[in-house]
Amino acid sequence: MNLGKSTPSLVEGLAAETSKGATQKSEFQNRLNRYGKAKEKAVSISDYIRVNHPNYQRLANDVNNCGSYLVFRDYFTVGEVRLSKACFCKKHLLCPLCAIRRGAKHLGRYIDRYEDIVKQSPSQKPYMVTFTVKDGPDLKERFNHLQKSLRYYHKLRHLKKRKCEAKKATAGVWSYEVKRGKNSGAWHPHVHAVWLCSEKPNQGEISSEWAAITGDSYIVDVREITPENPTKGFLEVFKYAVKFSDQPDFDTWHCFETLRGRRLIGSFGDFYGIPEPDDLTDDPLEGLPYVEHFYSYIHHLSGYRFQDVRELA
Repeated sequence: MNLGKSTPSLVEGLAAETSKGATQKSEFQNRLNRYGKAKEKAVSISDYIRVNHPNYQRLANDVNNCGSYLVFRDYFTVGEVRLSKACFCKKHLLCPLCAIRRGAKHLGRYIDRYEDIVKQSPSQKPYMVTFTVKDGPDLKERFNHLQKSLRYYHKLRHLKKRKCEAKKATAGVWSYEVKRGKNSGAWHPHVHAVWLCSEKPNQGEISSEWAAITGDSYIVDVREITPENPTKGFLEVFKYAVKFSDQPDFDTWHCFETLRGRRLIGSFGDFYGIPEPDDLTDDPLEGLPYVEHFYSYIHHLSGYRFQDVRELA
């Protein structure tokens, strides 16, 4: 069982996955190494489930088998390498590999929508808005408190006679992130959101509004996201699933048991209606020749090794 800080590299891996040039051939070995580290963590979580929760053997097997093989298309005429086939368990709250792929796909879709919005309305700027609640020992209770408070806060956007800083936002996307408090050791659920606004949200006003709703929490944060590089800001929202597995295995399992089935990401305004990713592979490059390479995960090496050339298109 892995009890240590498993990997700041999981979050770093998602950042690298969504960076410019992530699918270029020159970055391929780094990408394969990221997937190997994520797969190694998934195996650790699978082993923990198998030993400590014997009624969940099928789930443990699904997580263990996730990413056992990967197939990449090498578009050799343009120097691009894209993931074309893989076995995914899609248990992103447990499996770092699925979390990385899901986060990357999510982020790409919202960045595309963001770029479309600012083309039509250049005055819109992105802001990172973070909401917290007081730490506590009961994850379910703290999460329910946070979720109920945020839902009520968003309802204020539609009430004409109620003041609400969120009314400044024409679009918003948010996610719930869970970890243990650095000093308290208790559960610290919080929300990272990106709002698009033509006027900067007032942190002091949001703090007062939030305190009135929660009754126990007033700490919020507002900061402008650099328009020239919005990916970094949006990444804070879409790393939520990666963070679940970036903790000791028993905490990852507790989060999964407590929060599975909950909707942990939401949106409003011009961000509303963007579909969740179903296919976790890369989009293909149509009309270009490629060589398809097959890689398998070798457990005792904790990494992927080349196995075969599959086909030539």
